[in-house]
Amino acid sequence: MVYTYIELKKKGLNNYQIKKMVENETLYKIKEGVYSNEKEPSFLEYMTKIHPNSIVTLNSAFHYYGLLKKEPEFLYLATVQKARKIKDDRVKQIFMSDHLYKIGVVPMTYKSIAFKTYSLERLLIELVRYKTDFQYETYQEIMKSYKRILKLLNKNKLEEYMQFFKDKKIRMRIEKELYGEKND
Repeated sequence: MVYTYIELKKKGLNNYQIKKMVENETLYKIKEGVYSNEKEPSFLEYMTKIHPNSIVTLNSAFHYYGLLKKEPEFLYLATVQKARKIKDDRVKQIFMSDHLYKIGVVPMTYKSIAFKTYSLERLLIELVRYKTDFQYETYQEIMKSYKRILKLLNKNKLEEYMQFFKDKKIRMRIEKELYGEKND
């Protein structure tokens, strides 16, 4: 598990105890102010811990929901427009408008790692918004997965979220590709 220095202090550990745990290798210093009880902590856990305001999105979220089989080579993190650039080659940062950033945020746990992501309904909107950025096969796999879980989607939530997005093509694509409805 990954801990910040502040979290360790809240657990009642002082500087000396933290230093001793690092020396005894019961705790590993990952970087300044960040520790783990594992020598090689999960990248997902590490990144969401050091970027607590980020939201796991797109391919990463699709994979963690089970909509995309292959784990993506990058961790996709959404941040507000004015956030600092995440300087890690293994992260694809999606800068999002402040008014869209928090719509549909939900907690998720994947392999005992807790983080924030978007709901299935919000991710569906993101899928069609970024359709041209996906490889054709990846897009088709995710859309096929959505068709399998169609009954689990909350249509009211989807409608509510779509009101925040100005692009009319989003609604048309969802209706055509997911529900099979044709628009004239």
